[in-house]
Amino acid sequence: MQGVNHIRTTLVIALCVSLGINTHAVAGSFSRAWVTVERSGKISKAIKKEWQDSPLFPELIAESTEKRLGSISAHDLDKLMTKYPDSAAISNLRWRKLFRLGRANWHQDFLFLFQQTDNTELNCYKLEARYRLKQETETDHREALRLWTHGKSQPKACDTLFSIISKRGLITKEARLRRIDNALENGQLRLARWLAKPLDRSAKEHINAWVQARRQPAKFLTKKAGEFPKWVDMAASRLASRNPDQLLLLIKDRKIPDAVREKAILGAARTLAIKLDPAASPLLNMELPSHPILNHWRVRYFIHYQKWPEVLNAIARLSSEEQREIEWNYWTSRSLAMTGSSDLAFAGFQKIAKSNSWYGFLAADYLDIPYDLSAKSQRPADSLVTDVDRRTDVIVARLLFEEGLTVMARRQWDFVIGRLTEEEQKAAAILANRWKWHSRSAVTAHQSGLTDDYELRYPLAFEKPLRTAAERHKIPLSWLSGLMRSESLFMHDIRSPAGALGLMQVMPRTGRQTAKHLNLKWKGNRTLINPSTNIRIGSYYLAKQLNQFGHPALATAAYNAGPHRVKKWMPESTMPLDVWVASIPFTETRNYVQRVLTAQVIYEWRYNNAIRRLDSVAAPQITKKK
Repeated sequence: MQGVNHIRTTLVIALCVSLGINTHAVAGSFSRAWVTVERSGKISKAIKKEWQDSPLFPELIAESTEKRLGSISAHDLDKLMTKYPDSAAISNLRWRKLFRLGRANWHQDFLFLFQQTDNTELNCYKLEARYRLKQETETDHREALRLWTHGKSQPKACDTLFSIISKRGLITKEARLRRIDNALENGQLRLARWLAKPLDRSAKEHINAWVQARRQPAKFLTKKAGEFPKWVDMAASRLASRNPDQLLLLIKDRKIPDAVREKAILGAARTLAIKLDPAASPLLNMELPSHPILNHWRVRYFIHYQKWPEVLNAIARLSSEEQREIEWNYWTSRSLAMTGSSDLAFAGFQKIAKSNSWYGFLAADYLDIPYDLSAKSQRPADSLVTDVDRRTDVIVARLLFEEGLTVMARRQWDFVIGRLTEEEQKAAAILANRWKWHSRSAVTAHQSGLTDDYELRYPLAFEKPLRTAAERHKIPLSWLSGLMRSESLFMHDIRSPAGALGLMQVMPRTGRQTAKHLNLKWKGNRTLINPSTNIRIGSYYLAKQLNQFGHPALATAAYNAGPHRVKKWMPESTMPLDVWVASIPFTETRNYVQRVLTAQVIYEWRYNNAIRRLDSVAAPQITKKK
């Protein structure tokens, strides 16, 4: 669904205007006009006179219309959207109106305005309207049942729809059992028990078996596993985390029923592999059913212990499509090199080294051949860039950005990009770069195919405060830039689902503690929206991790996952960098470390016009820091 949370928009604009975080937002008369309309719900004669000929005038109309949306008919709103087709704010009114219509049971008007969306509440209203108006199809029956069988409680707005399909007899016993299983897989025990009320005792026993598998996995595996095979994998995985020796003994002594023994081994092997438990080796060498997590962690496990023949065997068990991925191509070549097949390894590394990526740089370092960071992708003609620059919807996005209304600007930009061809998107990326709208330049260049246009994808954003911080803490500017890019993609006002704020995604608690240490005045979360302050706090924390762990890969991982976790991941003895990174148990952190260090290489080139190799910016061996 298009759009952005209205409350968040209002707060960000009010914050910018009142606190002076962005000077454009304070000086810009449109920002003041927008806030005036937002507060009053009306466009005064003075504001209309000043702004009616501006491309931004629809933004004011959208805000005033939103205040009286309940009194506007669906058809009048449709006419307004037709009159102002280039405004995301006007287009976004559709969704706000649809919520009102759905809640008020105005079914015909709802269907008149409805467009495809992934919003569950609106889809429930859509299906309810079709049932009420007797317009439902078999596709609607399937969609309604899919919504009902979801493993978590759905919005209250869906209750009426669910009542309708229940009366129609669509909620069969099989459907109810399917939803119970989905609920249990999502850990929704209370929901599962509520769903089981109309069913016989067998459903309740099924749920009780799940509870035992979670809370008493050893007892379940020996007493209930044969009767309830569905939960065997989970029980074995949980017991492997709590008491791996006990689980291995149960398997060895065949205390687990033969019918589900393989499932238990599968769960045990997967968990022990992720934990890098030495006892996993014999299980991983067994012929077990294919499992996506186990398949990958079998490879990572043997990489961690540097058992290269086993790595090759594990990769051979991946699907042919997976084996073609650059990651597994690299480890195939690495294993071949370590087992004496140098010619095959050389050919593989040569192919991988063509990619300017984590694995591409590693392969080039292995072969000791130059990196090639020159752009191969073709930019569009200047005439197309000029044409895109003249589009009204693009002008609106630029003006909002220049006003400092970044939330509204990004919403407008996303609206625009959805209307452009791929070549026009490339032109838009070039324009964003010219305007120093770094986040839109980077993301639009990537999605439009300009993947190796590093001027667009790795802009020199916030260089002054970054350079100051790098010099203060004696850490590389390129590393700091790469980490900031990975954290926020240069959006100073961004907030993560976990609550981290700003360019370097600092958690408020960490920010408050660090600000106190640095004698910075703490003004709450707004302190972290300020680019310079955020960079100062984030760079201090990063330098602290480097001082603790001694290697940029470890420090980068600690910045992402926390130093307490990295302490657990520390190697007992010297370990190759690529091996350690491949062994990181968190996919997010593993990818993050790869992304940041790759970006550091590219930023070294962007800042200094000279290539500094990966094995130079990050030592190829990791030793445990005492």
